[in-house]
Amino acid sequence: MLLQGIRVVEAASMVLVPSAAAILADFGAEVVKVEPPEGDYNRKMHELPTLPQSETPYCFLVDSRSKRSIVLDAKSADGVAILHKLVSTSDVFLTNYRSPALERLRLRWDDLAPLNPRLVYASASAFGEAGPEADKPGYDTVVYWARSGLESSLLTPEGTLGQLAGGAGDHPTALALFGAVALALFARERTGRGLKVGTSLLAAGAWANSWNIQAQLCGATFPPKLPRSQARTFGVYYRTRDSRMLKFALVNPEKLWAPFCHAVGRPDLVNDPRFAEAGARRAHVQELIAILDQIFATEDAAHWKARLEAHDIPFAVLPTYAEVAGDPQMRASGVLVDLDHPRFGRLATVDSPISVAGVPKAPPRAAPDLGAHTREVLGGLGYTERQIRDFLARGVAVQG
Repeated sequence: MLLQGIRVVEAASMVLVPSAAAILADFGAEVVKVEPPEGDYNRKMHELPTLPQSETPYCFLVDSRSKRSIVLDAKSADGVAILHKLVSTSDVFLTNYRSPALERLRLRWDDLAPLNPRLVYASASAFGEAGPEADKPGYDTVVYWARSGLESSLLTPEGTLGQLAGGAGDHPTALALFGAVALALFARERTGRGLKVGTSLLAAGAWANSWNIQAQLCGATFPPKLPRSQARTFGVYYRTRDSRMLKFALVNPEKLWAPFCHAVGRPDLVNDPRFAEAGARRAHVQELIAILDQIFATEDAAHWKARLEAHDIPFAVLPTYAEVAGDPQMRASGVLVDLDHPRFGRLATVDSPISVAGVPKAPPRAAPDLGAHTREVLGGLGYTERQIRDFLARGVAVQG
């Protein structure tokens, strides 16, 4: 495996940084998750009333699989000393602690680099490390989505939007952090020295929304949001006979217009003067939407799926989560993989979205119980059994 022999220390909570560490573990890195005595709050995220209800801690299962957990009281001098010793033996340090906490715990780059000149130090924050908001708290819903402008783009003309999926900004940002770590490890191979790298929810959100932001930077004029009854294109949602929502993407309409007309069983529309050319379609778009509304309402989604696939039209029938979880394409392409859990049995989980031809990933393992590996990690650092018992007795460390 590509990262076998690489040790990663994760001193972080919630989603962004832990999910980046999970990707590193997928490629064979040893990840030691350092948690406070109360544990990472992500262990309880599945209990929030806005999220799907389950006795399985599915949020933590995804973001902390294949790791070892050690519990340290970083408020104690001995706890910090143990963490420093752990970092001195490691290749990568990952954190999302804010600047005041990093300073208090002596976990800044300037604190750790002298302990380990080959250390790759990777941090992620809400707003970046400079500027007046650098030390503010933030989560993906209010930074990645809202501050980047992405959420404004998604709002309907009525100003409404459904519940954003949990972690839907953290997980893409984690890919940026993973890429930064990989880049630093590559540079270390050339120079022999570690680097400090980082990302933020704000930066990743802006990158995700970069077309619209670049448009504004270039002085573009943004069209107003319009309800469906005033849509400017026919690429809107359509309801099938069995009340499924259908959407398609005719990004190259000059190429796809004729196949699309044949797919919906109306070849006569190809040369209809109202729709034959792009300008005419825009002028008569509401007439076209009305025609397509009637057409799609005559058959179930399965019928239109077969027709659109047969004519190579990019489309989607908006799936239920049961359909997503059972999607055969996700299985066939390795998006969903199996995991054996000691408490919950055989489960499937979502694999990280990176593959390397000819290089296997590490089979995913269950996320660890809180402090499950504290004794093991302390022993590996050279602490004696007497010292370990003392740490545990004083609460400096906790064994699960």
